Amino acid sequence: MGDTDFSTDRLLEQASGNQSAMFFVALRWARDRDGSVDGFANFVGEQFAGSWDDMRDASARDIARIAGINFASSADSTFIGLEGDDQRAEALIEGPDAEWLADTGVTLEDSDRANELIFARIAQQIGVRFAIHRDANGLHLVFSRG
Repeated sequence: MGDTDFSTDRLLEQASGNQSAMFFVALRWARDRDGSVDGFANFVGEQFAGSWDDMRDASARDIARIAGINFASSADSTFIGLEGDDQRAEALIEGPDAEWLADTGVTLEDSDRANELIFARIAQQIGVRFAIHRDANGLHLVFSRG
């Protein structure tokens, strides 16, 4: 039975790879089927939004941190920075890795648009403002209160 035992690190590596693969394959399917990733991303945002209800009273920094962990747990991106306070905070994401995009035929614009729609719906659910932009440093997710 030794062949069925896997280390926690190996299981996490496999799970994060599967998470990334499913996300990009779904984006590709949605874009090829519907012409954009919007329908899929709106659906995902709607499905996930309720699971963020416990963040309604959280600081903007805590919200940005939890958003960042979603990227940190994937195989294609890295959560590289967190700045801010209770009222406004920003998570900085490096990625997705170009190889993931090339292998799945998904564009950076597709990925960014999907993340924009997913997190916008989550932000709406928990009563915060959300903005997203990309620059040479990476993808910036900005959450703010008030």
